[in-house]
Amino acid sequence: MAESRRSVTKILLGVIAVAAVMLVVLVTLAVRQQAAPQLSSSQSSVAVAPKSTLPPTTQQPSKQQPPPGGTDQPAAVDVVDHVIQMGLIQREYLTVAPKDLQPTEKLPIVVALHGLGVDRRAMLSAAGWRQAVAQDRFLAVFPQGVANSWNVGPCCPPASLLGIDDLGFLDQVVAQVSAGPNADAQRIYLTGFSNGGIMAYYTACSRPGVYQAVAPIAGSNLTGCKPQQPISLFHQHADPDPVVPFDGKPTVAQILSSATFPSVPISVAAWAAADGCPAQPAVTAETSGVERSVWQPCAAGTRVELVRVPGVGHNWPNKGTYKGLDELLAFFGI
Repeated sequence: MAESRRSVTKILLGVIAVAAVMLVVLVTLAVRQQAAPQLSSSQSSVAVAPKSTLPPTTQQPSKQQPPPGGTDQPAAVDVVDHVIQMGLIQREYLTVAPKDLQPTEKLPIVVALHGLGVDRRAMLSAAGWRQAVAQDRFLAVFPQGVANSWNVGPCCPPASLLGIDDLGFLDQVVAQVSAGPNADAQRIYLTGFSNGGIMAYYTACSRPGVYQAVAPIAGSNLTGCKPQQPISLFHQHADPDPVVPFDGKPTVAQILSSATFPSVPISVAAWAAADGCPAQPAVTAETSGVERSVWQPCAAGTRVELVRVPGVGHNWPNKGTYKGLDELLAFFGI
């Protein structure tokens, strides 16, 4: 009987592994379809410094990789890799800051979580982050998940199977970056793509008061969590999305989760209700078929917004004149 159980367990783990590989391929191909932004160059250098009273870190210049399908030209930013020792595991995160930082300048922080199967550098290269940091003046932070995955309970392996403490890791990342001399600790924002978007929802629910707004992309509120206090939400999603379905219908990625992916419109409406927003949003049709649903006014001056982007699949939400990164930075007030 014990041998039979072990055989069944091996088969199940094999199925999960195959499904994981399939989804990694899907997500990787999606990221590689993104065109590289054209960026400017500059001189001088200032990096975000970690607080010495926190767990020890090391820093080294990051090897900037060109985005797939394009040329990664130097921007007027510093890109620095950081390492945090958490028990036996070394965790990493990337910071991007304007080169010409002034000693007394305080900048907002945007934490961006990568998708399953891709790393922090792929997230950095998936949109015009360098150019945006240089022009709009903020600190961009790209944490690294274990084996390119985030543990959100029901999803996603291998981080979920290993029980990785990603909430604790993100706590340390935010603490270190916000303690830097050029960081505005009162303006911290969170975004993420796919598995990173799922993690963004979970983190925003679990850490009330830390983030001023959350902006998931192509993700899902998989746990069905509700914010413990009002927090603005900006959700961007393609329809249809073959990996994380807009309407909650089954996809191949469902195999990786012990919970069903919920309908995005229903999930966002539930968040709006928790924020004390009106029951019905104002819906507007924009260029390129983009549809925007806005719930406001909401409690504590918050706002909830859902943007449906047609025809882009499981990719960064760019459609015609609609640019996903510009939209989320505008929502954050950056």
